[in-house]
Amino acid sequence: MEGLYGSRGITLSGGQGAIVKDVNGNAYIDFYCGSGAALFGHCHPYLVKALKEASEKPWTIGIGMGSEARSRFIEALRDIFPGMDCFFCNSGSEAIEAALKLVTFLNSKRKKIFALRRSFHGRTLGALSITFNPQYRNPWTHVLLPVIHAEPNELQSMIDDDTVAVFVEPVRGEGGVYPLDESLGKGIVEACKRHGALIVSDEVQCGWGRCGDYSVSSKRGLDPDIICFAKGVAGGLPVGMMLWKEELGGFPPSGHSSTYGGSPLVMSVALAALTLLQNEDYMAKAVKFGEFFRALLKKTNSPLVREVRGMGFMNGVELTVKSAPIVKQLQDMGLLALPAGPFVVRFLSPFVAEKEHFERAADMFDEVLKRNEHGYGK
Repeated sequence: MEGLYGSRGITLSGGQGAIVKDVNGNAYIDFYCGSGAALFGHCHPYLVKALKEASEKPWTIGIGMGSEARSRFIEALRDIFPGMDCFFCNSGSEAIEAALKLVTFLNSKRKKIFALRRSFHGRTLGALSITFNPQYRNPWTHVLLPVIHAEPNELQSMIDDDTVAVFVEPVRGEGGVYPLDESLGKGIVEACKRHGALIVSDEVQCGWGRCGDYSVSSKRGLDPDIICFAKGVAGGLPVGMMLWKEELGGFPPSGHSSTYGGSPLVMSVALAALTLLQNEDYMAKAVKFGEFFRALLKKTNSPLVREVRGMGFMNGVELTVKSAPIVKQLQDMGLLALPAGPFVVRFLSPFVAEKEHFERAADMFDEVLKRNEHGYGK
């Protein structure tokens, strides 16, 4: 398994809020959060309560069966995203696969699919076709769909009447934490509307409150026909959602399905997580403390820092040195982060992180950079 997933060299045994502990009793500020899935931190009491109550009822019920928890969640979704239908699945990759199937069905006579350079949309074959990173793609290029990857400032002029869809991350995460320029987003929308192409917004990592709103597409100039969510929607339980404008139509009969999608157990926790989003002011907190954290990171004033960028609780620091060794040194000090490409350190903070966590994280980052300023990586 380490060959596929690698090894961080620690085994976690517990956690509460923004802190996790390993089997040796060491504590870590968790700004890794299961690749961003533990959006509400660990063992949030409200989510634990919802999970315990749901575990005493049927966990999964199969295709075609109604679920009270699912119905209530869908009702809440329609209040947030009026005029949009929803397909439930188990992951971000599955949500992207569903979107890929839907756009190719709706625009079946067209051939071109566009995505952004530095984008990440998953590693199943369809999603991998849209993902940019050659390291992920190269062993399977002979079976991938032909997808054209372009820089955001190039894309508008490339969209034409043969374009099926454009897949966009409003904030490209794994590729380096790049928020899309709002004016470029508007230009992409204008070109898609002019040529009848569809826009798919991948908010698997940046959406669901992490960057300050349920969806950040509009803040990046986008008006998507389809939005994909996953990761933190149910506080870390496996879930994916594809929302699309009802006016577009939908799948043909039996055109898509998911055995576990929308299961009562997961929907119950997702509903509890949504209640937290609405009642605890977490999205405003993400905006406030995201700005606070970026300001702290900029104060490091290290020559190793090229740029600090991000949105809400999705932040990255581009360095002049490789990011992986920095991430390892941060872990050794008690801060979990993750790379975003070869030169960017990424921080995916949970909603429950407090001011002191950001201050300590920035201090540790500053200390690690100072250790590496003289001759590191040369």
